[in-house]
Amino acid sequence: MGLVTIDFRVDGQPVGKGRPKFTRNGHAYTPDKTREYEKKVQQAAWRVMSERKIIPAKRRVSVILACFFEIPKSWSKQKRIEAQCGLHIPSRPDIDNLAKAILDGGNQILWTDDSVVWHLAAFKRYCDEGQEPHVQVKVQWDDPNISNQDHIVPATS
Repeated sequence: MGLVTIDFRVDGQPVGKGRPKFTRNGHAYTPDKTREYEKKVQQAAWRVMSERKIIPAKRRVSVILACFFEIPKSWSKQKRIEAQCGLHIPSRPDIDNLAKAILDGGNQILWTDDSVVWHLAAFKRYCDEGQEPHVQVKVQWDDPNISNQDHIVPATS
């Protein structure tokens, strides 16, 4: 049994899953900002999955998220340095809403449904100097159809 690892980046300011909106008739729908962000996640994931010719996972999946936010331009130089050092963390959106947007965006692309995600680790912080806001996503799962020999990645120097 081999381990499949997928890494990809979703460029732009991270967006958390928004609360559902309701029509006058009582029908719920996903807010536009959330839907657009989930589409960005789908596109980034699809690009990697199609390049590597990997089908969506049907088994237990591990997901690691690193969410990098732009430092507010109004902050003082001192506060900006503190943010780059990790002394300040972004307060909004909540980490669980960030994860939900990524997990929902990965449905049918990375996995059959986000219910197969059994392990999730996530953090959020401000960008370092010269770094653009983004989310770095790492997904791993066991695949019984491959041997460990098939996916050994040679070390690079």
